[in-house]
Amino acid sequence: MSLQSFQAVDPANGQAFGVEHPENTHDEVHNAISRAAASRETFAALSIPARSNLLERIALEIERARPELVSIANLETGLPDARINGEISRTTVQLQLFAAMVRSGAHLAAIIDLADPDYKPVPRPDIRKVNLPIGVVAVFGASNFPFAYSVIGGDSAAALAAGCPVVVKAHPSHPGTSELTYNAVQTALLAEGLSGDIFTMVQGRNPEISHWIALADEVAAIGFTGSALVGKLLVDLSKTRKVPIPVFAEMGSLNPIFITGSALSERGTAMGEALFDSATMGSGQFCTKPGLIFLGADSPQFIDAMRTKMHSVTGQPLLNKGIAERYNNAIAELIKVEGVETIIGNLPHLGFVVQPTIFILDYAIYKANPEFAHEHFGPTTVIVKCDDADFAEIVSALEGQLTATLHVGSDEFLPDLVNSMSAIAGRLILNGAPTGVSVTPAQNHGGPWPSSSTHTTSVGLDAIYRFLRPVSFQGFPDELLPPALARSNPDKIERTTNGVRGLD
Repeated sequence: MSLQSFQAVDPANGQAFGVEHPENTHDEVHNAISRAAASRETFAALSIPARSNLLERIALEIERARPELVSIANLETGLPDARINGEISRTTVQLQLFAAMVRSGAHLAAIIDLADPDYKPVPRPDIRKVNLPIGVVAVFGASNFPFAYSVIGGDSAAALAAGCPVVVKAHPSHPGTSELTYNAVQTALLAEGLSGDIFTMVQGRNPEISHWIALADEVAAIGFTGSALVGKLLVDLSKTRKVPIPVFAEMGSLNPIFITGSALSERGTAMGEALFDSATMGSGQFCTKPGLIFLGADSPQFIDAMRTKMHSVTGQPLLNKGIAERYNNAIAELIKVEGVETIIGNLPHLGFVVQPTIFILDYAIYKANPEFAHEHFGPTTVIVKCDDADFAEIVSALEGQLTATLHVGSDEFLPDLVNSMSAIAGRLILNGAPTGVSVTPAQNHGGPWPSSSTHTTSVGLDAIYRFLRPVSFQGFPDELLPPALARSNPDKIERTTNGVRGLD
């Protein structure tokens, strides 16, 4: 075992507490990866019903551990019980949705083209295509989501559903939560008669652990949710390998909101209140937090609503010391810019509690100070006063985003602006707020670079396709075909045969 260890830190007071968690060594990390790799073929060959049952069993074990998980996660993250319970429910629902998808066989996308001697331009052999697991997936837990993007969050659930063994690098901000969650997964594997090596986990604060994992030959893909700094590091590391691998990194976003003058005149106060809540929810630690709000007209009602709401903010801390320090340093620099109005909350300096801050500036100042168009992780947002006519120019200058939101008046339709917004964001919202990512088959959580490293989603059922690859089999007998392509169709899944969908 490692001689190094670390404790969790309570964000409410900044003090370390609880048991010492061993930090895994280089050899231990590679042992975890090797064990996962050794289970690859067996897990990939697991039947559709067995894999579906495993996902449902993991959801059940997470539910059984809910009281203990809520208790430790509250201490390690400072997040309220309601938020933690919501994340646990989101995690179990996602597992159940993947279980249903796996049971249907839809993710396999089985296609069969029967041999046809009359096919043009040349005779066609028997060709059958199916999606197969990509291999061992390394998942890096997120600091701001102790469940939804952590040990058995969306990345891990999608990888297991695809038939890929998983190696998780737990986030050091919540080691006890991660350990309990990992134990629940191990209990599920044991209950289903499967090897615990299918799902391994390592812990530690040593940044080299990420390098060891990303560069390991056995790892076939990476799932990551977190900062652009680490996401881009993982992308760069993947390119240095002898065999490059895909890195599916969701790296944050400004999530711009555009509010027309007409919308402001109709409901300026209501929008100010709602978007203040969205920007400060969870102490502003959501990747979908609205970091930029563009007002198409002067709206004292909107600003006054935000100013009033600031008095209701309570002292929810940021997740760890590093996040709090980066937030405070960034806010201190932005406040120095001339001509910028600020609305600052008044909270006690305790633990990792920070002052919520809103910046209000004219479009000219925004254009002259690009630092306002950088993501600032925490309870802050930037409000830019401009004109509706400026929206097109603003959109064209923005980088890729996870979301983009438009608020319009009751009789307004702006198709050209919506079309422009769709080019820079993975999800568009009309007359709403970007926070709150529904786990549903139609969801897309990803966007153009630098919000994500690929065009895929990390939330929703399509997340499974990141960890699958299509393979065609030409001229094979049933004995050598995957079950999904066998002529007997033992799992009775729907397939597309000669262009017709059915059980044939």
